[in-house]
Amino acid sequence: MDNLNPIHIPENMLLLRRRLMLSQTEFIQKYFMNQDDNRPHLSISKLSSLEKRSSKDSEYYTSLLAQTFAVDPKLFQLPPDDFAKNIDVFLNPQHSVQEKALSYLTPIIRKPSQVETLANAISNFLEDQILAGALKPGDKLPSDRNLAIQFNVGRTSIREALKVLNVLGLINILPGQGTFIASDSSDFFMTPLSWTFFLGDKNMEHVISVRNVLEIESARLAAINATREDLHALKKIYQESKTAYEESNFQHFLNLDLDFHLSIAQCSHNPILCNLLQTSRKLIKHISKSGMLNLDNLNAVFKEHSLIYENIAKHNNEEAVLAMNNHLENAKIRYRVIHN
Repeated sequence: MDNLNPIHIPENMLLLRRRLMLSQTEFIQKYFMNQDDNRPHLSISKLSSLEKRSSKDSEYYTSLLAQTFAVDPKLFQLPPDDFAKNIDVFLNPQHSVQEKALSYLTPIIRKPSQVETLANAISNFLEDQILAGALKPGDKLPSDRNLAIQFNVGRTSIREALKVLNVLGLINILPGQGTFIASDSSDFFMTPLSWTFFLGDKNMEHVISVRNVLEIESARLAAINATREDLHALKKIYQESKTAYEESNFQHFLNLDLDFHLSIAQCSHNPILCNLLQTSRKLIKHISKSGMLNLDNLNAVFKEHSLIYENIAKHNNEEAVLAMNNHLENAKIRYRVIHN
């Protein structure tokens, strides 16, 4: 990544503010307020100066922004065209989903006997209905009143529980129309992992360990069982990710990271293994993003992917396992560094 240069910071700060559709005053109030005394870190005139020319303060203020958005400050040193490609990292809808989840899960932590237990009970009920064939993706759920009667709780508790399931992606709440089962009913069978995901980073370590077991076996079987067509599909994803890497298209590379791992699972020709990884795609996507939120890591991840791909393509299952294991161990370290 030899195209980084602090001279790009002013234009990139301006690009970000305009993309957020904020005035200078709004930008300062939202991202540059001192939490201790609620005073701004900088004035409008100072922001105007930062958006026009690079100065000794530029990196300090971009570090404040980077901390807020949980990204690498070096992103601001990319050429503006590359920064524009990666600007969705700052606007990722995952942030809003997590914020909503936290707002709904706060009462769960205080009152685990109410919302959390009820949400689990409803999800288990819907899971049973799906397995029995009584419900299918897209079906409308009973009304709040009927669910309240069925579970012997108040309608307010039902609504709060449904909000949680909506955040987890299990149902869709459409104002004025009702509540519907999400299009992918397989997510119901990931509910325990979903709770782990939202309720604590400590438990996420266990999720990562389980994922690693699946990924390593997936790489081994892929190297043994991959057909010419499988390898062609994997190569296409690998080459596309290589282009994204070379163009510093950070967001696109992150999206392709998930596709790369799922393509390896498909190469394994083990439908159960493939379905387990496919079902847990949301968690895998979160882990991948959490472990690669800086440009130095992007370079490391691409090299690790290259080694995995080369060994699978050569049907070298032992080396593929070693390469995948090395990649996952490094991913675990990256995750810990960022979250500690």
